[in-house]
Amino acid sequence: MRVRSVFAALVPLLVAALAAPAAAQPKVTLVFSSGPTGGSWIPLAGATAEIVKKRFPELDVQVEPGAALVNMEKIRTDKADLGWSMTNVLYDARTGRGQWAGKATDRALYVATMYPNVWQLVVPAASDIRTVRDLRGKPVALPARGNTSLADGWENVLRVNGMKLEDLGPKSYGPIAANAEAMKNRQALAVGWFTTVPASFILDLGSVMKLRMIPVSDQEFAELQKINPGFVRHVIKAGTYGEQGIEGDVATFQSPTILVASARTPEEVVYKITKAIVEGRAEFVHVTKAMAGITPQEMGRDYGLPYHPGAARYYREIGVLK
Repeated sequence: MRVRSVFAALVPLLVAALAAPAAAQPKVTLVFSSGPTGGSWIPLAGATAEIVKKRFPELDVQVEPGAALVNMEKIRTDKADLGWSMTNVLYDARTGRGQWAGKATDRALYVATMYPNVWQLVVPAASDIRTVRDLRGKPVALPARGNTSLADGWENVLRVNGMKLEDLGPKSYGPIAANAEAMKNRQALAVGWFTTVPASFILDLGSVMKLRMIPVSDQEFAELQKINPGFVRHVIKAGTYGEQGIEGDVATFQSPTILVASARTPEEVVYKITKAIVEGRAEFVHVTKAMAGITPQEMGRDYGLPYHPGAARYYREIGVLK
C-alpha cells in the first residue's frame, strides 16, 4: 500500500517534469522596424508579427515605426533585429554606395521578398505638369527626410532629369497621409512615393480630384539603373486607377519590398520566421492585395544578395535554393 501511495504521489511530478521542456521555451523578443505612418509597411509588419506568433508563440515580435533607410541604419547599429527594406537600399548599404558611402555594412541580410514597391508620382489632372521637369518651381509635398521615397525616389528621379530638390518650389516634408492632405488643400501640386499598387494615397486623393501619373521614360529608367542596379522596370496596368482619372498603362519602376534581418539574429529564429511567413503568406492579402498569389519561389527570389543563414536553410528545405 505504501509503495502504491508513493507511486501515486510521484505520477503528477513525472508528468510535470516531462511537460516542462515544451512549456518552458524561453521567449525571444525581436525589434521589427517597419514603415512610416499611413503607409503599408506598419500593418504588414503587424501581420508578420501575428503570423509568426501563431506558429511560434515563443517569438515575440515588437513592431516600431521606421522607413527603408532608417531600418537599415537601425540594423547596422544593432538597434533592430528585423526590418523592411528594398533591394536597392540593401545593395547600397552592403557596397557603401549613395547614402551609405563610408559606412558600408554586412550586418543586414536578405530574408524574403514581399511585393513590388512601385514609384508613383501624381499631380492634379487639371495642372499643366506632364513631366518631372515641369515641376521646376512648383510646390510639392515630399516624404520625410531619411525616407527612401525621398532619397532613392525623388532625388534620383530629379537627378536623371538634371534637377535637384532645390529646383522645386515650396516644399513640405512629412508622412504619406500628410503629403496627400497638402495636395488636397492645394498647398502642393505633386506627391510621389514608393508603395503598393493600388496605393492608398492615390485612391484617397482621387476621391476629391482627378489625377495624372507622371511616367518614367526608357531613357530615364536606363539612367536610374546606372545609379542603382536594384531598380526594376514596372508597368501599372490600365484600369488600375481609372476612377481616379489615370487612363492607360503607366511605365514606371520599382524596387521590391524585402524583409531583412540582422546577422546577429540567431539562425534558428530567422528559420522559424521565414517558415512562418512563407507558409502563412495567404494571410498577408488581408493587408495588401499586392501579396495575392505570391509563391514560395517569388518570396525566396535570388537577387545576388546574401541570405540570412536561417532563411537559406528554409529555402533549401523546400527546394527554392539548391
